[in-house]
Amino acid sequence: VNVSDYSISVVGPGEAAKTTWDLAKRNGMATAAKVQANCSWEIAAFPYLPVIDLVAEHALNLSRAGVDGVLLSWSHGCCPAPNLSVFRDIRRTDRDKGEVLDRIASDLYGAQAVPAVRKAWTTFADGYREFPFSCAVMYNGPMHMGPANPLYLEPTGYAATMVGIPYDDVRSWCSEYPEKVWADQMAKVRDGFERGCEQFAQAIPLMPEGKRKAAEKELRLFRAETLHFRSCVDQVGFCLARNAKDAAAMKGYAAKELATAKAMLPLVRGDSSFGYESSNQYFYIPQDIREKILSCRLVLK
Repeated sequence: VNVSDYSISVVGPGEAAKTTWDLAKRNGMATAAKVQANCSWEIAAFPYLPVIDLVAEHALNLSRAGVDGVLLSWSHGCCPAPNLSVFRDIRRTDRDKGEVLDRIASDLYGAQAVPAVRKAWTTFADGYREFPFSCAVMYNGPMHMGPANPLYLEPTGYAATMVGIPYDDVRSWCSEYPEKVWADQMAKVRDGFERGCEQFAQAIPLMPEGKRKAAEKELRLFRAETLHFRSCVDQVGFCLARNAKDAAAMKGYAAKELATAKAMLPLVRGDSSFGYESSNQYFYIPQDIREKILSCRLVLK
């Protein structure tokens, strides 16, 4: 895949960056890499993604590439999170990523929970590697609005707006990917996050009592992200079924979207960071999820 923007799902650096840095160094210039560590335009509606292994790989690769410095965020991805800690510590020490991840997991969740937490982190990361990356997908896709994006019984004809409203513009969502391939790849991301949530939930009882409340809050974050990926898959399925005039399939996808929106509502009501990105403000608020529930019910009716 050709990556020409910030990516977490595709670990860098690429050959173009390394060639540029080499040229700069040969001319006596310092070098820096501008990266995203918490989240990127792949999905920007949350404070961070628990794909710590990918972040650690990127940090270690940059250190070994000899880059002098890093700029670690943009308008999104600025919240304090384990990803930034991992990036900082690997850049400072150039240590094996396993050692750094073990220590940060222990600091956050206690020594007994480290193996279980590390397993969950790896599962999240392995799922996220399957993200159907392209700049057009990042800017036009439904990942940011997720379950808040309404269903439309008839095609709107509206074009998706850049990191704004995706409408039902499936062709722009998928960009160079065939719709079925895009949906299949996003389903792999969804499945990885669902398994990661299960594993992280199993790790919580292993944590010291004083650390469980924060971990439970993080689990709600991970589940909300999972619902976004689930919704992406089902929205594409609904639109394709609508275009094929397959009423039974439309009904099935609308029922799934209804269940996803109903599961999302208490999560959004419970954490005002969900759906927020500083340059766009809120992609959605709880009222938008309620409207999605109504739109699904209208379609089913």
